[in-house]
Amino acid sequence: MESMIADMAGRVFSDHVTHATRSKMAQGEWPTTLWAEIEQSGLPLALVSESAGGFGVAADDALGIMRIAGAHGVPVPLGETMLANWLLAQAGLPLVAGPHSVTDGSGLTLIAKGDGWSVSGQLDAVPWGRNVARIVTMVTHQGANMVVTLPAEGLEFQTAYNMAGEPRDGAQVALSLQADQVAQVDLPSDTLVLMGALMRSLSMAGALETVMTLCVGYAGERVQFGRPISKFQAIQHYIASMAGEVAASRSAADMVAAAFDGPAGHGPVPHLVAAAKLRTGEASQNVAALAHQIHGAIGFTEEHSLHHFTKRLWAWRDEFGTERDWAQTLGKAALAGSSDSFWEFVTGTAPKGVAS
Repeated sequence: MESMIADMAGRVFSDHVTHATRSKMAQGEWPTTLWAEIEQSGLPLALVSESAGGFGVAADDALGIMRIAGAHGVPVPLGETMLANWLLAQAGLPLVAGPHSVTDGSGLTLIAKGDGWSVSGQLDAVPWGRNVARIVTMVTHQGANMVVTLPAEGLEFQTAYNMAGEPRDGAQVALSLQADQVAQVDLPSDTLVLMGALMRSLSMAGALETVMTLCVGYAGERVQFGRPISKFQAIQHYIASMAGEVAASRSAADMVAAAFDGPAGHGPVPHLVAAAKLRTGEASQNVAALAHQIHGAIGFTEEHSLHHFTKRLWAWRDEFGTERDWAQTLGKAALAGSSDSFWEFVTGTAPKGVAS
């Protein structure tokens, strides 16, 4: 992906995301300056059309920001905010400044109440819950799919973290909402999960590239028995294996991003999302293990940056569906089609026979 918005994102992250930034966020310190720079750049609106107040850039360019953010280990909910704004725009709801989160709303009940709404239930593992201004989710109400935006200030969070130290908070919800905080949307009910899996796939693809770069650099610098460890055949084999995994992950993530609008213009293509999340998850397991083999004990130390990326890979693998979940989705989709269409299912992008 080559575009002005990608260059701008890279500059913002290079200037404001450091090893210290990631370490402080893992200890609970919100990077105020970083978020201010991100918001000033307009990146949270990159996935929103120009008519709705966004950038109006190509969808794959906008989604590519998530891969770049993953490559820098950006310790704020940029991807979540981009997806939240996209959902709000799709539903015709007003866009609100500040960091946002997206999460599964299946534990919520929505009831019409006068001119507004009442929403209650439990939210689990909300990404960056305590740090955001709004939580955007989807709830089914009388057979219709609704986009709901919850003000975070009205919630009391049960603090929790993923392996990378990123907040994944729970919250008991009992709120009254205004009419402009809920709207019906012409999107499938699994859209939010698909979008979340797409986001994590792109983020993992970016983080994998950085892990690979760190390993190549370290292997060239670390001297053992009088020569760099990159000269040893075992290390060369590790790096070659990693390169294949990283390339496959990048291809899978780019493929689903390029097909984002889908044949009907309604977002991600389900079986491509399943393939991308499955492939980047598998690569994360393999690449992270090899990376720590190459680095040895130093890769786990606080002073080294490797663990910031491998911990994210391990955590993101399990968010918005595991490899097992998405493998089952692909298996069901393959079995739902005819034998004559199987090759097209494997090689094409048309969502035939998809069962999610």
